[in-house]
Amino acid sequence: MSPRTGAALAVLLGAGLLAHGQRSLSADAYLDKVHGMWMGQILGNYAGRPSEGHVVRGGEYLDIPWDSILDTAAWQSDDDTCLEYMYLDLLKGTLEPTSAQIRQAWTDNISAGSLYIANRQARWLMEPPPVGASLSPPQTGSLHHNMHFYAIDAQIATESLGALAPGMRQRAAELCGSFASVTNEGYSVHAAQFYAAMYASAAFESDIESVVEAGLAVVPVSSRTHEVIQAVGDQYQTDKLAGNLSDPNAWRAAQTMLYDHYGTDVGSNFRYRYWIESTINVGLTTMAVLYGQGDFVRTVEIGVLGGYDADCNPATAGGLIGMIKGYDASGGGILAELPQEPNDAYDVRGLMSVGALTTVSQVAADFRAAVETQILNAGGTIDGEGAGRIYTIPDEPAPAPIERPDPSGAKGLVGRVQAAGGQVTVSASIERHYSGNDRTDLEAIIDGITDLSYNGHLPYYTYTGADDQPAGGDYYQLNFERPMTFHSVIFYEGDIFWSGINSNPRLVEPRGGYFLNLTVEVLLEGEYREVTGLELSEALDANEYYQAIELTFDPAVGEAIRIRGDAGGEWQFTTIVELEAYGAMGVPGDFDEDGDVDRADLLAFADGFGLAGVGWAGGDSNFDGIVDWRDYLAMKANLGSGGGPIPEPATWLLLVALVPVLRSRRGRPGPAGGRLTTTP
Repeated sequence: MSPRTGAALAVLLGAGLLAHGQRSLSADAYLDKVHGMWMGQILGNYAGRPSEGHVVRGGEYLDIPWDSILDTAAWQSDDDTCLEYMYLDLLKGTLEPTSAQIRQAWTDNISAGSLYIANRQARWLMEPPPVGASLSPPQTGSLHHNMHFYAIDAQIATESLGALAPGMRQRAAELCGSFASVTNEGYSVHAAQFYAAMYASAAFESDIESVVEAGLAVVPVSSRTHEVIQAVGDQYQTDKLAGNLSDPNAWRAAQTMLYDHYGTDVGSNFRYRYWIESTINVGLTTMAVLYGQGDFVRTVEIGVLGGYDADCNPATAGGLIGMIKGYDASGGGILAELPQEPNDAYDVRGLMSVGALTTVSQVAADFRAAVETQILNAGGTIDGEGAGRIYTIPDEPAPAPIERPDPSGAKGLVGRVQAAGGQVTVSASIERHYSGNDRTDLEAIIDGITDLSYNGHLPYYTYTGADDQPAGGDYYQLNFERPMTFHSVIFYEGDIFWSGINSNPRLVEPRGGYFLNLTVEVLLEGEYREVTGLELSEALDANEYYQAIELTFDPAVGEAIRIRGDAGGEWQFTTIVELEAYGAMGVPGDFDEDGDVDRADLLAFADGFGLAGVGWAGGDSNFDGIVDWRDYLAMKANLGSGGGPIPEPATWLLLVALVPVLRSRRGRPGPAGGRLTTTP
């Protein structure tokens, strides 16, 4: 389905766009809200731990053992809360931590190889070689370095930072983004920012639909995250209009939709990666929030029963409801919904230098200490003393998020030929044209899409199940209807396939996905010829993913061009996002690119002879920046190609000899770059 704007979701959910001026909140009320938030995250996490990784179409059917959960003596943190606790500790003394400070917090507190998925990769990347690459955020979360940039890590480790920007969703998104980029990039960071903006909104807004709307406002429409949230909103509205929300199982239709379109290979163009990916889980969390209707227990249970990362999703959803309602039962907080009061002890696990045994109450107090710096920096005020002091939050600008819409077509020669009505076909060493699967849709390498960080598309690959590559290695080829003159190609590499989901690809050979070497060949009259003068804009690097490498070479003519090389990895296959070719739509001398070399082309050459920077259309057939006799010789070799009228040799010689006269009569430079025309 097509993504829609936040305004569209407002109509969809029946809520008006948020409009507000200054808002006020007492320090005591804020403390109760963050207490409810932190306890809500813990309880949601504990409720879902036994179901983590369960994937069932329509959701599970089981009872949540609330009594035994609430008997827990001391709550033990995991990646749902320990990283946020570390970030909170950093933010108590620093308004805007630098990349170096965030990296230092990681290296001081998290051991290499601890945690999992994108978190583990980020920590390894901070290590020096050979374990890592001595990188700092955001490089540690970049799709070029972190093989799990698409995963759930950022959205489960930063959402509560939104509570440090109460009512300031844009600030929440910015603050969250600084920490989310430690481990992730693109649409998975957008999921984290969506959560953080909802948490910020929850400081003042109690209407669930409006909270979701506020979160969606910071997510780019061109992001896969926006798409899946909107899809859940569509299903929710369908059920709302049908009067189904009173049914405790109404959410199962939304879970089935998510399973069918985002949570399996076939329904998602094979863009679904694994149960720890961002997209399916942000959809399920949105489902729990909307269908939970503000009820804490119901929201958490829907988050658990929805499956996939079934401890993280209810933790985020439960924390949000806790932020909205607070903790204290006398004020209608989440405690009023629980059969007994949970214990306050909180045991911080997974961190080496921060905390140990503390309490949920103390964590809430730490949030209150940190939020005051954020409020004052945003232009707010703090009036009064003690627990009753009043926080006044200013209105905030809400600029539109940065968009990266997919281009409408290919670049380079492919795009130019297609725009002129011609056709370009693609072929490969392993050739498949299945449009329902990104991994086997070879046509996608000429669709113009080179950035997959927002849209969630996957690269094409040559993996077949066999471990040996074809003789001569892998290749990807562009085929044209008539000869072209090529001077460069740009190869947009894809991802790697890990040997183990938590393995270190620098130490354990990946399954494949990359080239070990590359050359360029052109096909002319049935014969492949390797280009000369080949240079790569950067070296191939098996430890850098989604490389964009320009391969330049001496001009070469052919009906097809391909890159070819040996595939790396245990299974010997490669991946590709896009292949672009650059040059001219014709042979040397066909300066008007009409398929032949004739008098019109000679006149173009004559007009440009001796000039620099006039390009192919001005007679520069070898792309060296100046039109000279070498261009004439190349043009002369193709005299009459394409069936156009052929001047007699004597005519060519005469025309070339008269180049200065021809230029003079066609117009000589005039004032301010104009031309003084003459009458023939």
